[in-house]
Amino acid sequence: MNATEDEEYNETSNKVSQESILNNFERIKTHFPAARIKKIMQSDEDIGKVAQATPVVVGRALEIFMANLVEASIIEAKKNGVKRIGASHIRSAVENTEQFDFLVDVVEKYPASK
Repeated sequence: MNATEDEEYNETSNKVSQESILNNFERIKTHFPAARIKKIMQSDEDIGKVAQATPVVVGRALEIFMANLVEASIIEAKKNGVKRIGASHIRSAVENTEQFDFLVDVVEKYPASK
């Protein structure tokens, strides 16, 4: 890891820095379609009408979450000296990053990185 990567990832706190997330967020070109998010939300019987801004906000939150997960996975791949992210790197990122603790059960079925 070079100095920039050290600044972006703090091993003692196991978190990708907020600055890194925001920098990556500026580069995001893909967006989750608000209409599809609204449809998924309304498929739940407990959810009635959804305000117009809600699916847009949820979509942006998903984009930030995905950018954060990918950034943590990139760091795990670089630690292993690999240029391609695999399921094992995502699993390592989830297991080594406190903010992804809620995903630990989901990634258990994938092989651990070596």
